[in-house]
Amino acid sequence: MFNNSNVSTETPCQAMAYYRLSKDDGNAHESDSIQNQRKLIHAYLQNHPYMELVDEAYDDGYTGTNYDRPGFRSVLEAINAGRVNCVIVKDLSRLGREYIETGKYLEMIFPSLGVRFIAINDDVDSSRHTSGDDIIIPIKNIMNESYCRELSKKLRRQFRIQRGNGEFLGAFASFGYCKSPDDKHKLVIDDFAAEVVRGIFSLKLKGYSIEDIAAYLNNQKLLSPAEYKKSQGLRYQSGFQSSQQSKWSPNAVRRILENPLYAGTLVQGKRGTPHYKLKQMRERQPEDWVTVEGNHPAVIDKLTFDLVQKLLQRDTRKSKSCDTVLPLCGVVFCADCGRPLLRRSVTRGKRKFFYYICSGYKKGLGCTSHSFEQGRLEMAVLHALSHQIHVAVEIQAVLQEIGVDDINALRVKRLDIMIAQKNTELDGYRDFRMKLYEALGDDLINKEEYDIMRAKYTQLIEEGTQALVELKKRRSEELKNQSADDLWLQQFSRYQGATALNREMVAALIDKVYVYEDKRIKIDFNYRDELAYYLEILQEKAEEVV
Repeated sequence: MFNNSNVSTETPCQAMAYYRLSKDDGNAHESDSIQNQRKLIHAYLQNHPYMELVDEAYDDGYTGTNYDRPGFRSVLEAINAGRVNCVIVKDLSRLGREYIETGKYLEMIFPSLGVRFIAINDDVDSSRHTSGDDIIIPIKNIMNESYCRELSKKLRRQFRIQRGNGEFLGAFASFGYCKSPDDKHKLVIDDFAAEVVRGIFSLKLKGYSIEDIAAYLNNQKLLSPAEYKKSQGLRYQSGFQSSQQSKWSPNAVRRILENPLYAGTLVQGKRGTPHYKLKQMRERQPEDWVTVEGNHPAVIDKLTFDLVQKLLQRDTRKSKSCDTVLPLCGVVFCADCGRPLLRRSVTRGKRKFFYYICSGYKKGLGCTSHSFEQGRLEMAVLHALSHQIHVAVEIQAVLQEIGVDDINALRVKRLDIMIAQKNTELDGYRDFRMKLYEALGDDLINKEEYDIMRAKYTQLIEEGTQALVELKKRRSEELKNQSADDLWLQQFSRYQGATALNREMVAALIDKVYVYEDKRIKIDFNYRDELAYYLEILQEKAEEVV
């Protein structure tokens, strides 16, 4: 396997010691492990006085499957410079754990450069090659690689289990959080940074653009996430920053606004290496991510977070004359063609008027104008919204009077009724499907009709079964729920008595506004299903009293 060298064991040689420790190489402290390798090699050199130790190199925390290591590069540089002609390691696994690459150095590169290679614990010395080495050394290299492969599999499984248990495995906590001093795998809120995050979400709800939010943060001299981590004494580096002190950027603001971490949801495993030999990180498919909801204290409530996600998906551009987007921007749509309405200005004399018109009409796509003066539309929306707020506030007051326990009991009772109805419905479908076969046997239907109807009722049974599973899941969750889920009702009470529309109010309470050609409007309110649900519960409660 090795080329015979003309250098005998008594011939003086200039040796370089190489030490390597991977993060996965056992439980010993890294410094002790490197030190132990050094002690072993120095003891070996004392017994071989003809060998001169010219230099040493080490790689602390580097995997053996990748030869692009700074310490090993130093070894190659010393060889190429002619300063050393012997490399000594503790064992073959210190040189590397990749079978093909390790074999290439042992069989080709080192021999071609006249370099003697010694692995002490494996009793390998290229100056005294034996026939047994042709078998033993490749086997040891294969075993080293196999060890690395199996270790990689175990670590991947272990990491997935930890992520599934909600353990945070990142090197640094995201801005707004820090690692718990009692458990590095748990996140706790960093009060100062979390307040900045809340401010970012609040500004977005008020209608400020991402660019304006970044500019505001920089004007306030607030440290960017990267600089804040450094100020806390963390050795943080990011691919998103330059060599200069980083500032808040629109991308940094967007990353915060889109991160479900702030709503208490931990998402991990979004990036990773595809194979233990390939160290370049790659994006993984969403289905391979590990998501744990309600994992840690939330900086932003889920309703606010979901609302901001909806705003980010809509085309909302602010007017040049305004600091924020207008209240109805990105919310108004044509009731006939479904396209968004655009805001346009008309000058009459010295006065300027603003109207919303259908974008389909503006582009000549066959729709009518659906023109609606901005002020009148805002007043109409405010009137409808005030009524909805009044209804929601009344519901909240009644629910508080009834009490949490009674509300939860009503919810469970309602779900019990729905489950019973769904079971009855499924029994009917199954009974009808059974009778289809009898009808086929009695020639009441032909085979084609039988196949069509059987497929239809099979699908109904599958859909009904899935719906029943969801109902039972909801019932189980209701039994665990010890408090009234009225956070969404508080959204309405915040704006009670409002005399004018503002962006935050519209964003919180309205999904879409549809405008008809005859100036009628239809509003899809947020939480309309929840309101209807509670109205039905209260109606059932009233009937019980009667």
